[in-house]
Amino acid sequence: MSFQNDQTRLIGLLLVALGIVAIFKLWWLVPMALLAGGGIAIYRRQRSLGRTNEAVQALLWGVGLALLSLINLVWPGILVLGGVSLLLIGREAEVEQRMWALLGQALSWNRRPTPPPASNKVQIIEKDGE
Repeated sequence: MSFQNDQTRLIGLLLVALGIVAIFKLWWLVPMALLAGGGIAIYRRQRSLGRTNEAVQALLWGVGLALLSLINLVWPGILVLGGVSLLLIGREAEVEQRMWALLGQALSWNRRPTPPPASNKVQIIEKDGE
């Protein structure tokens, strides 16, 4: 997929999301979406650079602050995030692996494995001497 198609798709999704926010007057969700999106973006960048520790910490803080803002527990929640952040130091790779395993189970609980597509290619086998 080309850069142009990715950029066009991203702009299209952004416009749809802004339209939904405007129609339903959900402007209060925008800061939380930006916090979570920022955490995810930093996670992806740091992960691609091989910096798993920084990636997991960024994801924890970005998504954590967004969720705390959503439930209106920012100040006491920062203490919890700080404690969790300290407890994760040195174990980020393990936690990331467990996180993806749990997400994989949660997102595929009702999916059925799809069978591989049947091949329509004909295989010709030649015998020696013919």
